[in-house]
Amino acid sequence: MPLPIRLILFPFLQSYDGTALSLRLLAAPQTDPTAAPAPGLTPFVATDFDFELRFVADLAQLPTSGAAATIVGQVSPAPPGAGAICAALNAQFGIDASIGPIDGRSGAPRIVKYAPPAYRRATGYGGENPFLLTDDSYQCALKAPVAPGTSVKVAPPVMSWGKVLAQVLRQPLLAEAIGLVRPFSVIAPAGIVAGGGWLFVTLRPASPWSALAGMPGALRSYAARIAPLTEPRALFTPVLFPVAAAPLPGVAWDDLFRESIEYDDGFAKAVYARQPPQADPLADDEGERPPEDRGIQLGWDDEQIVTWFNRQFDINADAPMGVMGYRIDVREAGTAAWESLVRARTAVTLGASNLGDAELDWRVEVAPNRLMGDAGNRSWLPSYMSAWTGPSLIGIDALVAQLRGLPAAAPVVQGLPPATLLRYGHSYEFRVRFNDLTGGGPAPAAEPRNGGPQPVAGIDFRRPVRPTGVAIDPQLPLDANPNAPPLSLTVSRPLLGYPACLMAGGSAAALLADIAPAMLAERAPGLPDPDVDQLEIVVEVATPEPGAASRYLPLYAVTRAYPASGPLTLAFAWTDVADARDLPAAPAGPLALPTSRTVRLRLTPLATARADYYVSEDVRRGETRLVAVRAPARDERELLVQGGGSLIEGFFLQPAEPASLAMMAARRAAGHGDELDDDPLGRLAAALDLDRKDRSLRARPGRRLTIGAGALLRQVVGPDGASLTFATANDMTRLWLVAVVLELRRDWSWDGLDYLRVERDGVEVGRIAASTSAGHEAAGDAERDSSTLIFLDAIDPKPAAGAFPRPLTPSYRITPVLRIAPAQQDAPLTASIVLPVTTPPAQVPKLVSAGLALSPYRRDPAYAASEERQTAVWLEFDRAPADPEDRYYARVLARAPDPVLTNEFEDVADIADVPLPVDPEPIRRVVPGQGDDRAGQGSLQMLMPTSSARHFLLPLPPGLTPGSLELFGFFTYEFRVGHFGIWSTAQGFAGRALRVGGIQHAPPPLACAVTRSRGRLTVSAAFAEPVRDGRSLRPATPVTDLWALLYARVHQADDADRRNILLGTRRLDPARRQQPGTAGVGGARAAADGMADWSSAEISAGLSLLTLGPDAPLSCLVVETLPGEVPYPDPLAAQLGYERFLRTSPLTEVPDIC
Repeated sequence: MPLPIRLILFPFLQSYDGTALSLRLLAAPQTDPTAAPAPGLTPFVATDFDFELRFVADLAQLPTSGAAATIVGQVSPAPPGAGAICAALNAQFGIDASIGPIDGRSGAPRIVKYAPPAYRRATGYGGENPFLLTDDSYQCALKAPVAPGTSVKVAPPVMSWGKVLAQVLRQPLLAEAIGLVRPFSVIAPAGIVAGGGWLFVTLRPASPWSALAGMPGALRSYAARIAPLTEPRALFTPVLFPVAAAPLPGVAWDDLFRESIEYDDGFAKAVYARQPPQADPLADDEGERPPEDRGIQLGWDDEQIVTWFNRQFDINADAPMGVMGYRIDVREAGTAAWESLVRARTAVTLGASNLGDAELDWRVEVAPNRLMGDAGNRSWLPSYMSAWTGPSLIGIDALVAQLRGLPAAAPVVQGLPPATLLRYGHSYEFRVRFNDLTGGGPAPAAEPRNGGPQPVAGIDFRRPVRPTGVAIDPQLPLDANPNAPPLSLTVSRPLLGYPACLMAGGSAAALLADIAPAMLAERAPGLPDPDVDQLEIVVEVATPEPGAASRYLPLYAVTRAYPASGPLTLAFAWTDVADARDLPAAPAGPLALPTSRTVRLRLTPLATARADYYVSEDVRRGETRLVAVRAPARDERELLVQGGGSLIEGFFLQPAEPASLAMMAARRAAGHGDELDDDPLGRLAAALDLDRKDRSLRARPGRRLTIGAGALLRQVVGPDGASLTFATANDMTRLWLVAVVLELRRDWSWDGLDYLRVERDGVEVGRIAASTSAGHEAAGDAERDSSTLIFLDAIDPKPAAGAFPRPLTPSYRITPVLRIAPAQQDAPLTASIVLPVTTPPAQVPKLVSAGLALSPYRRDPAYAASEERQTAVWLEFDRAPADPEDRYYARVLARAPDPVLTNEFEDVADIADVPLPVDPEPIRRVVPGQGDDRAGQGSLQMLMPTSSARHFLLPLPPGLTPGSLELFGFFTYEFRVGHFGIWSTAQGFAGRALRVGGIQHAPPPLACAVTRSRGRLTVSAAFAEPVRDGRSLRPATPVTDLWALLYARVHQADDADRRNILLGTRRLDPARRQQPGTAGVGGARAAADGMADWSSAEISAGLSLLTLGPDAPLSCLVVETLPGEVPYPDPLAAQLGYERFLRTSPLTEVPDIC
């Protein structure tokens, strides 16, 4: 609600010169100064005031309106032109004269401030004041988000005379021109001089406006405390005491007395300074260095200032704060004279009124601000109240205005640059003088009389700004252009912007001269950094290092000194090198750079080493400029070599045998999943010296791999080019996989390869794409001087329809295709390989007939004896092998003794088939130059060809001879068509089998032994003896019969040949017979021979019947027969043909009788 107050009188002491007391009176009208405040009164601007200065000499008592006082009258006429000035103000601001004085303390916020560490160190403050905080409340309030629904729209301000007059006070010339401020100088009463006292001002009775004294609350006076004036000195009124008929209740008088005493010299008591070394000017901890210098941050008397602010809003405390602003003085450490940083020149023209100009100390004001994200009802004072960067603290510096392109209009207040220069490496001291509401306060020459925790703040000013990035010429693209490799670079000193360039000793004129070039370059003006004298060059190469923070590997680092003036020229020596790490770091001269690599230069300016110049040594290192350059190689010979024992190798994989459910469950329980140890992919990985993971092939740890594959394989190459993933674990089976294994003899940073082209028989079958990354296996302590390249080509070995399988003879040509062709390059690599047939014959044998083939019958000329006839089983097939390179093969599956020849109760177990003994070949590996190893052919016997294309002889089983007793048995055979004239794998050697049982080879030969004496001729022979596993199965009584046939030799009638005439036959009896019931396996050994004899008389009688003499030559032979169920008494004569002949001995000559 409007207040009745119309005029307030504030006296502000200025100085005492030993006789006169200087003061400035603030006569503050509370209504429209151009209108009468009450009926019968004149307007403020037209009133000649008659003031009474009342000096109360008793400091022990509070001043009251009725206290005894020494009165000094002062007439103060109305300033000429005051009305015109107020009219001009009204015209300019559109003042609403209806708004009268109001009490703004109700609902006012709390004023708080954060006490930075610099203040706490200066004063030892520990957080006792509730308005001065030491926690992170201020940081939180700054970062707090704005509450939803908060409106940022601000209504246009409504200007009242109170607001306008408050602004008028900030311009001393204007304040005096309309009579707000009235300077006085009076002789100090003797009592005041001796013991101090009080001064307050009122209106002389019966003078203009004195009628206000009779109106309750219309006139208010406040008293200023006067210290004892023992000598000339500066005076200051920090707080004012209310003057009433009696002291007012609710006022903290002790605090007011203390403040009026401590600050009556007008100087701050706790000044602190800080140079922010980090980018965040409010942060207390170390952090990133600032991009520009923010100068020296200053603050002072935090506790007192925040207390004064909050007292203004205290309803119970009527003690106005007398401080409007602060005047900061500086001097370089070690000097005595102070210099004001707020010295300014002001010129005021308002309407038709020219108030002239003046040079005076201005002020720095501190005002609280509401933070939009702060939920509390509080306003914050800044952590630091001012900051000095070199120019005056008042107004916009002329240099700054020109640098920012601001118009050159003359400001109302122009700060004057101080003579003290802010330079790095220097130390400075600061003090703060208070400025009262009338613009008064201690002069720069004044000295503080009252002590404090830190009236003067000292600081060592050091450079916190790192040098910026260097400028290079020519400007290079972000991605290096290999077609235009630079031979040199011109590197200028980095630019240092304002104000750091001046703090480092730069010239303002040179900085102004850079404005035009800066506009063309679209940058801020700056000067070449005067502190930078060296350039650090780190040469790096791009590398596919897995898991590294940067993909660049440093090769070497050197430094080059800048010339005294001008830029630095860096010359490049492009070098073809297999390993970039072998390049030397030359201390001077051109930089050796590797070709066919993305080279990155880290250009870092280095400032001169100086003591006490930088906030830290890290400031010497400037911002690093990255420059990418590249040049193609001229010589890329010795690029590729075979990566192992052979350039190419062939692999043929068999599918994995299906695992049992129990095996898979056990593997899952062990954490191996469904991955088998010996599946095709695992075998291939082992053969190529790779690792496998699930269905992928990857390099072993410590190696870099780049892999590719042909289109026949269902596969995916990983994004890093270091893995090959198959659709299934059997996708690579039953195909010839030709692996091209190469070693790239360049370090990992080399990336001149575009791709590797692989051709088979002149047709491209695939590529290995160049990769700029590496698999994770390449991390760690891997050798980085080479890489492995693998290409898997797949060839289907199956012949075309209607064709027979033949070995494959692919020829490969491997050509590295470089991004830019060099002048010298190796010829493409070539290799050929022969891949054996893996497709077995499709033909299945079909047996038509079989029998025994006998060699021709041969005898001696005398027909006394004959040769043993060779016998073999002959086989007839429906047709010859379809493929001329194939043959018929046989294999014994099983054999067993002839059951006819064994005792009927002999227990002979079933005989199992023998598996085909060929190499399972889970993986077949072939290298160039390898010959036919006849794989698998040892598992079968090739049938012997005959003159007929369809007839073949069956050889005896391996290990048997014509005399082997195992031939007294039956054999089960399998017959297959197998490759013979071509190279094949073991698994691809033979086709499907035809199984035939009951094949019986010719029995072992039967030998006839003949002995003769004068009285007798004896014939002996061995009975058939079936065996099994080397054990005889012949019964004790042989099953077969042996018959001897005795012949007499005679001449043919024409004497052309000889003939044998049968003399007789006789059964051979076993040489030793067992008693009945004792025969059997495991009993006494069966008789080996049968024997029969003729007496000489019987022989002579037989010869005589044939009219032959007793000395006629004789021959004999033995026949072994297989009797049937009913034996025949003479199966060789009358019953010939009724019993089977098992075997017949050769004709044997009977020796003569000696």
